[in-house]
Amino acid sequence: LYNTLETIRMKAFSEGNREVATAIKLLGKSMRYVLNNTKNSSTTLDKEVDYIQTYLAIQQIRFESRLNYRIKISKGLDLRRYKILPLLIQPLVENAISHGLKDKDDDGRVIIKISRSSDDLLITDVFDNGSGMSPRELEDVILHLDIPQSESEHGVGLYNINNRVHLFYGRAYGLTIRSRQGRGTLVTLRIPLLNLTEEEV
Repeated sequence: LYNTLETIRMKAFSEGNREVATAIKLLGKSMRYVLNNTKNSSTTLDKEVDYIQTYLAIQQIRFESRLNYRIKISKGLDLRRYKILPLLIQPLVENAISHGLKDKDDDGRVIIKISRSSDDLLITDVFDNGSGMSPRELEDVILHLDIPQSESEHGVGLYNINNRVHLFYGRAYGLTIRSRQGRGTLVTLRIPLLNLTEEEV
């Protein structure tokens, strides 16, 4: 599959279509990360952030000026020294784009902030400046963080992340959501900050 993608990429490149060639290269990189981590219980935080950057670069090609993004890492947080359950943050970013920004014609923004709390939690905030939710909609989404909602892709995605966190890290951790209609939505993920052992570094 990777060889096929590379063949297509080189054909696009040789015909002068650099944007398509770049998109295919990013797609191949993204697929490799997903397939390599399908059965893994952990990856390093820097690799997870790199995967998110790859995903966002693909989406920016798709949405152009409708999507702008920033990834903010707290000063002094060495992403290489911490491990995380793989494929945990990217679905939150995807959710922000597909649901939060679906009605934005331009100037859609997604801001990802990764920080360390004073009690050694890894805090990941994913904010979008989309249409937000009414109090009733927000209440419904929060209710279904712990209850699967088969008819709603939005609910299923957040439920899956929250459930994975509970199973792997414990029920003390997980997602919180804040939203204001017309202003946007903030999803916050809280999990323990797990160090790599000296042997793993």
